[in-house]
Amino acid sequence: MTVQNDLYSGYLLVHFIGEQPDGEQVYFSYSEDGLHWKDLNVSLPVLRSKIGEKGVRDPFLVRSPKEKKFYLIATDLRIASGKGWDAAVKTGSRNIIVWESPDLIRWSTPWAVTIGEPGAGCVWAPEVIFDEASDDFLVFWASATQEMHEHERKHKIYSARTKDFRTFTAAEKYIERDNHIIDTTIIAHNGNYYRYSKDETTKNIRLEKGSSLDKDSFTSLHAPVLEELIGVEGPQIFKFNDREEWCLIVDRFAEGKGYLPLLTSDLNSGEFRVLSEEAFDLGKTKKRHGGVLPITFDECSRLLAAFGDGHQVLPGQFADPDLVKIGDRYYLYPTTDGFDRWTGTQFHAFSSADLKTWQDEGIILDLAAKDVPWAVGCAWAPAIACRGGKYFYYFCGKTECGSHSIGVAVAETPMGPFRSQPHPIISMEQMKRLGIRMSQTIDPSIYMEEDGNAYLLFGNGHPAIVQLGDDMVSVIEDTMSNVVGLYDFREAVTVLKRGELYHFTWSCDDTGSEDYHVNYGTSEHLYGPVTYRYPILAKNKEKQMLGTAHHSILQEPGTDQYWIAYHRFATPLTRFTEGKGYHREVCIDPLVFGEDGLMMQVQL
Repeated sequence: MTVQNDLYSGYLLVHFIGEQPDGEQVYFSYSEDGLHWKDLNVSLPVLRSKIGEKGVRDPFLVRSPKEKKFYLIATDLRIASGKGWDAAVKTGSRNIIVWESPDLIRWSTPWAVTIGEPGAGCVWAPEVIFDEASDDFLVFWASATQEMHEHERKHKIYSARTKDFRTFTAAEKYIERDNHIIDTTIIAHNGNYYRYSKDETTKNIRLEKGSSLDKDSFTSLHAPVLEELIGVEGPQIFKFNDREEWCLIVDRFAEGKGYLPLLTSDLNSGEFRVLSEEAFDLGKTKKRHGGVLPITFDECSRLLAAFGDGHQVLPGQFADPDLVKIGDRYYLYPTTDGFDRWTGTQFHAFSSADLKTWQDEGIILDLAAKDVPWAVGCAWAPAIACRGGKYFYYFCGKTECGSHSIGVAVAETPMGPFRSQPHPIISMEQMKRLGIRMSQTIDPSIYMEEDGNAYLLFGNGHPAIVQLGDDMVSVIEDTMSNVVGLYDFREAVTVLKRGELYHFTWSCDDTGSEDYHVNYGTSEHLYGPVTYRYPILAKNKEKQMLGTAHHSILQEPGTDQYWIAYHRFATPLTRFTEGKGYHREVCIDPLVFGEDGLMMQVQL
């Protein structure tokens, strides 16, 4: 089992949205690729300042490398209050507003710290970088000051140092230019620091490089694209989690368009390329000056649980989820997604105490690592069952001859390590020999009868059922049969029993279609025939929920409460312009039975 929860797998953008009544507060947005963003908390502020100017702008988030906590700082300013820009420049707050959090979810009450120079008119766009050389944080910001030799105020960059964001050193002048300079951001890489600032002398973003954070360490770097880009401010730069490439975002304030991403694969070169409008998606709300923080899988999971859309539960691309409860903990076993033609090879397990926040328990089976003797790839659609203190993991894989089969692996714990049986238990050759109609032998699900017998349901094109042997790693072939009555069946059949009625659900259409959905029917017998009822899970285009199917259903033990786990196309839908059926994400919703004893449609 391989666990890599400390690796960054997503991004959090903290920002404000403008000068409207609620716009100058702290908003959160989430992304898995750094270019396509989802507004969190139903596009409402996550943090509000009711101190100082009773509003904040330019929020910036930093991870404390030693304290295992986060600090968020912001400009103490609310233009919507009506004081105007002139007052902000000349007599604005000299404070910054600070929050801290252990987990990005629970936040302290904000506090104000005066860091601006006496007589400074504002403390704007504060940012932070941790200085390993001095073991503290360098905080820097813009203030409009007028020195003895100056005839009017001019914005300069000032800095101070802190270890706890409560006590700061005295402010020092950090950057000064012939004209105003505002909005500085800094990133470290390979022992060097790269500094980007909005320079009013040249009316664009200027790039500098330093060997330390000392103010005299920096020299200019030529950056042609940045130097030609006029009407932008609020630069922010971050590294992509999965590659040696960086993204610089700049706020197109002059055009009122919000952020524009620019990419580079070499910070030292100064070469950036501007992305087309079709290559990124900043979400529903216009993002104004903020900060981007790379975050881990666990942090992504917590953010989705606390501030997500109420459907998606797993960060990243996964599909075909099997949801179970073992003891007092929930487990999800999905297909690892994001590969053309569904060619992934690894299976992960995830666990949760509350169905909301999920922990990646790591890779439990890898077809590419020859964990499965008979399979060469296409790790699809797993299901798990427990009997006699052992865990039986059923999964699909492709054989060397190109057909798909179902195998089983066994473990002592729900997280493995799983040991695969040497041969599949279900194959197309077997279907032909037994006269079972079938397009592909895929998509297992397990049903445990009250008498202890276990059954495997499976199939593509035609559904089938077979009783498992007592060892759970073999099938009793003379019990295998097609199931009749599953209207418009494509794949992924499941069954549960409630009272004296068997409730069948199955996926229809194609997983690459936005109309992929779940149909429902009932029977008085496990082997059917099934009476078709109606769809119980279908798309909701307004909420960007498309391709909603390939599911499993969990009954809370000892209760009449049910949950349905399923996948949908990865969101935002603009992230992938084609092949959406290869890019899916896992959701969980309540499943309810009506007074007539039948399943009700899931409300998306």
